[in-house]
Amino acid sequence: MFLLGMLPWMAWAQVPDGYYDNALNKSGYELKRALWQCIFRHEQLSYADLWTAFGETDVDENGYIIDMYNDCQFEFQEDQCGSGSSGNAENQCVCYNREHSMPKSWFDEGRPMYTDLFHLYPVSGYVNMRRSNHPFGEVGNATFTSTAGSKLGTCNYPGYGKTVFEPVDEYKGDFARTYFYMATCYQDKVASWESDMLAGNNQQVFTDWAKSMLLEWHELDPVSEKEIARNNAVYEIQGNRNPFIDYPELVEKIWGDDDTPFTGEEEGDSDGTGVEEAFWNQCSLHVSGHFLQLEYKGGLFDSVEIVDVSGRQICHSSVKQSSFAFTLPAAGVYIVRIQKGRLNTAKKISVL
Repeated sequence: MFLLGMLPWMAWAQVPDGYYDNALNKSGYELKRALWQCIFRHEQLSYADLWTAFGETDVDENGYIIDMYNDCQFEFQEDQCGSGSSGNAENQCVCYNREHSMPKSWFDEGRPMYTDLFHLYPVSGYVNMRRSNHPFGEVGNATFTSTAGSKLGTCNYPGYGKTVFEPVDEYKGDFARTYFYMATCYQDKVASWESDMLAGNNQQVFTDWAKSMLLEWHELDPVSEKEIARNNAVYEIQGNRNPFIDYPELVEKIWGDDDTPFTGEEEGDSDGTGVEEAFWNQCSLHVSGHFLQLEYKGGLFDSVEIVDVSGRQICHSSVKQSSFAFTLPAAGVYIVRIQKGRLNTAKKISVL
């Protein structure tokens, strides 16, 4: 038996009225500059503030730190790294550190980038050390692999062949949208930053290979419940938002092939509810025991993701399809999220 309910998804929850008004009816790099004016003002935290902030942004319902580089179960505060060893290859879960996902050396440890929560994450101290300041990439020949599957090694993504760090698939989209945020929030500074991923300008910002890879990561790993919750939490702490979480279509409007202006609305409907209803009217979602089946009569959807109530991803499929089946691991509450074009919609199911 299961219970099913619609989630209020289209508004992307808690976006303040008028927050993105300056960016409306713009596209391309003009849109990027307008978004900068919406988000660049924010409170500058101290480096010590981050330890406390992680308790609001990166702790799951069981009190464990969400480690995006590894699968460690760190206790908030109790397991934060200090002056001792951060572990070794055999024990990668000694403590968690404050990771600049965009390495601080790229911007010469400048402020406020140095403490901007949107690109700082708590991760395994040992894996953080192995990542160092290497670019993100896709690894062909790995010299190091974390227990969760993140890798360090030679890049095999077309256009780049040096050493890179590859996060696990579950969080590649998170990091891509983090990088798009940094490229936008620091529109006035980013041209001077130095990295093999950066092109030395404030328009495209990224080198061709890096832009192409980040666009793929953004598409293949859509915005998750965890990401939405973190966006809201960071907003409460430092007073600005990541627009690429609130409106994922902005990525294609700036760096991709979508040259239509940003309207702040879901395509074809002023508040998105009609679009969602039309989609779900053509869907059937059934659970027998723990076996979930989804059928869509309106063509193909782009991806389906299932997360539990803590935001932990249970499964993710980015294959275009009209039907999907999956055996849920246990009774509980799950969120089934579907992406179809610019539509992102979800339903909550309670499996008894």
